[in-house]
Amino acid sequence: VNKPGEYLATRNMDVMQALTMAGGLNPYAAENKIKILRRVNGEQKTFRFKYSRVEKGEDLEQNIILQGGDVVVVP
Repeated sequence: VNKPGEYLATRNMDVMQALTMAGGLNPYAAENKIKILRRVNGEQKTFRFKYSRVEKGEDLEQNIILQGGDVVVVP
């Protein structure tokens, strides 16, 4: 992303909103290999996110609401 870092969500925020808050994807981002990491009951869960599909209005169920402690990884 263009402005990597930690962001505090003051309301419900989905993945696309978080990416926008981080300045969007840079030209080197692997837009279809984004992952959301979430710890649930001590176990690491991984959710895949294909930016280009959501951007086209497809597979919108990927655009989940983030929870406290979630990490969005953009390789």
